[in-house]
Amino acid sequence: MSGLTWALGTFHTTVIGIALLLLVYPGGSLGTTLGALSTITGLALFVALWTTTLFCTGRAIRGVRLLGGDRASTGAFYRRALRWGAVNGVLFAIALVAILAANALAVAEPSVGIGTMLAIAGFQGTFGSLFGLAIGAVAGLVLATLDLAALRLARSLASAG
Repeated sequence: MSGLTWALGTFHTTVIGIALLLLVYPGGSLGTTLGALSTITGLALFVALWTTTLFCTGRAIRGVRLLGGDRASTGAFYRRALRWGAVNGVLFAIALVAILAANALAVAEPSVGIGTMLAIAGFQGTFGSLFGLAIGAVAGLVLATLDLAALRLARSLASAG
């Protein structure tokens, strides 16, 4: 895995995390949401987001010349960002449901039916993946725009110095 993959993937994970925080915080439910998670669950969710984002970022930038200013490279990057952003959304949605289902099973009362919980998790995973696909595709395009702007700025600063 290249340094650019690590840098962009970590940047993407941070931006997504901050965006999620900004979406939840104004509604006043951040404390309730975080209170429902254990430390292990929160850490597992972060690691899942970071892992899927690193993987998908690496796939999106593989073979694309990001530092070239030509239209073909930019267009190819946007197409890949759209596709791999969507994949990232689906992968994280599935990981989110799996981690939350595992957490629910770990703290559930013995009388709770495991089959019912798994059926609900399967339903949530299926429909959550559709939302993840759409949200991930949009996020991929937004992050690609940020990436190209940051790389252009870095290139201009390097050539000026």
